[in-house]
Amino acid sequence: MIPKLASICITTEEYQTRIDRLLAFLDANDLSGAVLFDRDYILYYSGFAFIPTERPIAFVVNAAGTRALFVPRLEQEHAASIADRVEAYLEYPSDPHPMQRLSSLLHSLNISGVCGADHSGYPWIFGYRGPSLEQVVGSSPINIVAQIEDQMMIKSQAEIALIKESIRWANLAHTLLQRYTRPGITETEVSMRSQQEATLAMLDAIGPVYQAQSPFSNGIEVGYRGR
Repeated sequence: MIPKLASICITTEEYQTRIDRLLAFLDANDLSGAVLFDRDYILYYSGFAFIPTERPIAFVVNAAGTRALFVPRLEQEHAASIADRVEAYLEYPSDPHPMQRLSSLLHSLNISGVCGADHSGYPWIFGYRGPSLEQVVGSSPINIVAQIEDQMMIKSQAEIALIKESIRWANLAHTLLQRYTRPGITETEVSMRSQQEATLAMLDAIGPVYQAQSPFSNGIEVGYRGR
């Protein structure tokens, strides 16, 4: 695994702390592991950012703390830069179905019987269809969304530092938005100019530490309300 830069990034140690809290919950509830499909939950526990499509992606951790990313071949190198273990399948739809590959991964990690999950199976995104987790592991998973979100609500010092850092650059973007607003100029033109200028200034200031993790943008977003 490539270590995270300290500075204003979430560090490897921070991710481990998050995992440890999840593991404590799994142990207290006699769960053999956890299977997560939600993009934000996967990002929270692994740092793996992706755009959800009909190709199933999952983050898996067993009760012993061994974790893996389950991804389509398209994401294999990206996932390998994040996780120690990656299980990739060729494509969806395909034969065998990707969930059969996930079943093999769960079996290899001794995730069987009752496990925790955020969904009953991979969500129906862009026409995806497939078996449920119950069909894959042989029993109905326990929904652990409340536990995950309770954990996410309590911010660490590193997360608070990131919020403060984002406020600085949001303030710059809004200052530019006010500066460039003029009668006769469209909101789109002013927004795009402010966003680009603020984003480039941020990149000049913090350099390669910044990695866009939004599926919708590559930098700072700023705009108007009440159009």
